[in-house]
Amino acid sequence: MLRRARFYLGAMIRSRPLPGPPAAPIGGFLELERPGPGAPAADLLTHWQAGAAPAWVNATSALAALVARLRPQRVWLPGYLCAELVAAAPPPARRFFALGDDLEPEIAMLDGALAPGDLLLAVNMFGRAPGPGWRQFVAAHPGVTFVEDCAQALDTGAPAWGDWRLYSPRKLVGVPEGGILVAVSGRARAMAPEIHPDMGLRADDGPGWRTRLAPLEARRAAPRDNAAWHGLHRAAEASHRIGAAPMSRLARDLLARLDPAPMSAARKRNHAHLGRLLGDHALRPDPAPAWAPSGFAVQVPAARRDTVLAHLHGAGIFAAVHWRAIPAPAAFAADHARAAGLITLPCDHRYGPAEMETVAEIFLAACR
Repeated sequence: MLRRARFYLGAMIRSRPLPGPPAAPIGGFLELERPGPGAPAADLLTHWQAGAAPAWVNATSALAALVARLRPQRVWLPGYLCAELVAAAPPPARRFFALGDDLEPEIAMLDGALAPGDLLLAVNMFGRAPGPGWRQFVAAHPGVTFVEDCAQALDTGAPAWGDWRLYSPRKLVGVPEGGILVAVSGRARAMAPEIHPDMGLRADDGPGWRTRLAPLEARRAAPRDNAAWHGLHRAAEASHRIGAAPMSRLARDLLARLDPAPMSAARKRNHAHLGRLLGDHALRPDPAPAWAPSGFAVQVPAARRDTVLAHLHGAGIFAAVHWRAIPAPAAFAADHARAAGLITLPCDHRYGPAEMETVAEIFLAACR
């Protein structure tokens, strides 16, 4: 019955005239957040248990600091991953593993390959944590350091599964920077004081800080004027380097004033709404996510993706790609196929049902 309802709903949308662009662009990087009055009952830093956690300018720097302290002989990374993060591990130590159709680590590939002293990073893809099979695998390897990449996870709705949680706030909320390393396990908490940025390298007044802040301010000031902030955003992303500088005071203060509850609720509603409209296109449909999605992933034929993206972008829907360039070895065919055809549609907390319907209409029009 649900599938039939999706069919009729999709047919109804496809029969409408070609939709026009939204009044303001939908998606893309977030403008500088406007915290509500007063302090929230549970702010985002508290929710992440990161109030006293060390924080660098970006997540790659945070991971690099952890790798430098542990000096593991091997650093295991998913082949389906942002290519920039790989730079946190020295090339001789890098090892890769594949993801299954469920976007979870291929346990069969890792079983028997890990050794005590190794470090393994896995991603909560689009905000959803791996299932019980992965938690059992982690528990069975107490000599391995596990890092839970939460760059896409505002709230997984589940307990932490790793020794460390790694956050990249600018991917989720309107702050200019940050890479936060949260100690979870007992051994990680014991080691945490030894891993920290150089607090003498304050980022608040340097040119890099102003470069990273500028696009968020520009988009907040002129949300309809993409030309005013697109180039600034590209410059800000290009400014990131691996280093010892800490996250700025402004970024930390903003995180300490943001309430994650309404953000998570809006993301869940938006993801569920897109699921009702685009369920047949969804990479991993979930009618009622318990996790706060970072985006709504859809799969299109690889030969059509650039055309679909051009249509979306031209119509003011700034969908993303996670990721065009991945470090997976050539033999990881499924990971490369996924990277060639995946699009992430926006469903974050800035938007509501009307924007989701616009996104769905324009996406379906682009797929015709």
